[in-house]
Amino acid sequence: MKDKYNIEMEDISGFSLERSSDFFSWQDISYQELLEQVLKNLDDDQVHRFCGVIRSGSPFQLGDTFYRIKSN
Repeated sequence: MKDKYNIEMEDISGFSLERSSDFFSWQDISYQELLEQVLKNLDDDQVHRFCGVIRSGSPFQLGDTFYRIKSN
């Protein structure tokens, strides 16, 4: 994915992702769902930060929801 300046962002599309509202109970979310429901509503700086944090293996909180790469 690239931002409006054509700068490549961290690619998280190949990872299994999940989300949680309480950090204890996690549910799967596809990259396409994440893109359509979450990332499209963020500005480029937020998307860069989100993808960078997720790609590093850390969870990221947006509002009341946490996102992370699914642990196997």
